[in-house]
Amino acid sequence: PAPLAAQLPTSRNARLGGLLSQLGQQAFWMSPELRLLRRTSHGHTAGQVARALDLGYEAYLEEQLNPQRIENAACDSYIAATYRDLLALTPRQAMNIADSGSPYYQIIRPLGRMTVERAMLSERTLFERMVEFWSDHFHVPIDGAYSLKLFHDQQVIRPNALGKISDLINASMRSSAMLWYLDQVWNTKWGINENYARELMELHTVGWDGGYTQSDVRELARVLTGWSVDGQGIFQYKADLHDFDAKTVFGMNFPARTPGTGTAGMDEGIAFAVMLANHPATKRFIATKLLRWFVRPDPTETQIGAVVTAYTRTGGDIKAILRAVLSRENIMRAPAKLKRPMHLMVSALRTTGARAVPVADVRRDFDGLYFPLEAMGHRIGGWPTPDGYPDRADFWAGMIIDRWNNVNTVLQVANTAAGWTIVDLGPFMATPTVDGIVAAIRARLFGGEMSADLDAELRAWLAAGISRSRVLDALHLATMAPEFQFY
Repeated sequence: PAPLAAQLPTSRNARLGGLLSQLGQQAFWMSPELRLLRRTSHGHTAGQVARALDLGYEAYLEEQLNPQRIENAACDSYIAATYRDLLALTPRQAMNIADSGSPYYQIIRPLGRMTVERAMLSERTLFERMVEFWSDHFHVPIDGAYSLKLFHDQQVIRPNALGKISDLINASMRSSAMLWYLDQVWNTKWGINENYARELMELHTVGWDGGYTQSDVRELARVLTGWSVDGQGIFQYKADLHDFDAKTVFGMNFPARTPGTGTAGMDEGIAFAVMLANHPATKRFIATKLLRWFVRPDPTETQIGAVVTAYTRTGGDIKAILRAVLSRENIMRAPAKLKRPMHLMVSALRTTGARAVPVADVRRDFDGLYFPLEAMGHRIGGWPTPDGYPDRADFWAGMIIDRWNNVNTVLQVANTAAGWTIVDLGPFMATPTVDGIVAAIRARLFGGEMSADLDAELRAWLAAGISRSRVLDALHLATMAPEFQFY
């Protein structure tokens, strides 16, 4: 990277500020369909660009909101075959691997790589963006909770990513990974543990300013006594651990009752979850967070109100909520947003048509899909606290050298035994002239919408001669441009 950086045109840094200012207005991002595509994917493909333009804004959004209608067999079959052993694990087996001290090679790294490859290969791009969103919202770290995040992802997040908010909340309350991670398994009538009760309100539903008190946290913890995990790593409600005395939490009264068996007492937690899912503070908290994820860091009261209305009208139907979030007006007025490292890396892979090379030996070989994200501070599931990775530009903006080096890593044609990726240069060299290569970069990386500044930079770079390595460097330069770093 250093020699290449040294050869960059000296005018680039001088013009960077002006280009970023131009990005603020997004003067060259004119197509509503392509703006929507950028917001609802980890990077577009040539086929998706054509599809979005052919269907039009509303029809393309509706198609993405119904992923079961989108042909995705190639991705699904690849994931099923490549990660067969990982997906065949039971919770008990995962716990045994964690206890043995080797989850990194058998679970953590394969799960991280599988997550990246799904985002890289799937045609159901909005679905994968929502999986990422909810994985941060209902966050469980990949290297904690006995490596049960594998099942949290497969059984909680993915089945409910475009369903109903209430179903997600209920599924997360039964997630063995969540209950282990936030110490709910130690919450019994003999000893209250408030950790999960606090995060259920603060991070998952009403938000830190949702109106609850410390007394509500303790009372909710009492409501949730008995929600636990069995010896096989599967959710189990244990009535003998439940506190059957009277409780009052967040305005809901639970009268004292005779202790019972089976699921007796579990209804208290279920009823409270229904209240949380429909609480005005929950609607506002999730509406604001989704608008920040897809639209802007400072959503207006009008935008928040429209999303809350959709939430209320449909009882928390995520598809309806997203129709309000992703309205044409919202997207056309949305300022440019900095890609987080995973988004940046996957978009570089998707737009260049790269394919991953399987890692022959996870204990020895470099992994060009997993390690670059670690180096950029965005290891899948690696955030150590329960709030998930930050969705703020200021958190990710100060690492331009890391972004430069690691995107360069994933774009380099490498020894296949190393487990890197291979970029398909065929479409970029189909017409091996400066005009032809720049036109291909404009079409594939930017959907035809590329600034005049970047066009000139690429032409200057390629004018010195055309070779495979120089074209690969041109792709790297294009991915480092502000209009690729932002979306």
